[in-house]
Amino acid sequence: MPRFGYWLLSQGALVLVVCGALYVLNGFLTGWANAYTVLTGITSPATVRPQWCAWPLSLIGWAAFPAIIGAAAGYVITEQIQAHHARELSDVLDELRRLAEPPDPPPPSRSGS
Repeated sequence: MPRFGYWLLSQGALVLVVCGALYVLNGFLTGWANAYTVLTGITSPATVRPQWCAWPLSLIGWAAFPAIIGAAAGYVITEQIQAHHARELSDVLDELRRLAEPPDPPPPSRSGS
């Protein structure tokens, strides 16, 4: 199993459950619209009541979600780059040297009578 897939199933599931539970708690205490706007950073957690649950939700929306999304994007990009590194460096250099050689002279032309 790939590293990111393993992390997502082992540790990532716990992180997502905690984030989801905090969102649901805020939804019930502050209202679903306020929970969403605090999570996405549209509304400051200082403007909603109770603040004790809005601040952790705001921190998760500000730090945890971008980190998880960035890690996933980085993993996918790294996997794609590694999949395209099928050729050895020596093979690439040999091909470049062959392409840099001067072309063979053209064959002599035959003059007709």
